[in-house]
Amino acid sequence: MGAVSESESRVLEPHIPSGEQLVDAHTDDYRTVAVTDRRVIELEHHQDDRSQDTSLTSVLLTSDYIVGTEYGRSEDTEDPIVEWIIAGILGTMGFMGLIFGATAGTGFHLIAGAVLLIITAAVLYFAQTQTSGEVSATVRRAGDLPDRSWSFPQGEAAVARAISEQVAKLNKPQ
Repeated sequence: MGAVSESESRVLEPHIPSGEQLVDAHTDDYRTVAVTDRRVIELEHHQDDRSQDTSLTSVLLTSDYIVGTEYGRSEDTEDPIVEWIIAGILGTMGFMGLIFGATAGTGFHLIAGAVLLIITAAVLYFAQTQTSGEVSATVRRAGDLPDRSWSFPQGEAAVARAISEQVAKLNKPQ
């Protein structure tokens, strides 16, 4: 089960009757998507010093109108080519500064070369390949009922899988 904060648990608690089990949940700054053994609950909660707004929607997963689910995952990977080029230039300058400082015996060039190599290492460290994307789950509904979709950040696939699993469990052929 995902981590649900105490304040969100208090807000969710009145909406989950006894006998209904919380399967998994995903919480970000202002939204919690919780999957129970019967439905998906989406809770949006905003609170500041002077006001508090809460909205809760629920989608029943045991309805005859549920016809299936769709699970999606997208990833975008960006190679930091510009950062690698900058690191190559800085590294070359730093290495040349160390060689020049060692052969000419000047401390300035040694220090400058060492500083440039440290900056090169920092640029390479922070310029790792970056991957972004999202995971989504959609409950397909028959008739005029609109489909319901939820999106989660990359790596947060547990709730999307739980939605799909619960629909499969609850709507299996008799």
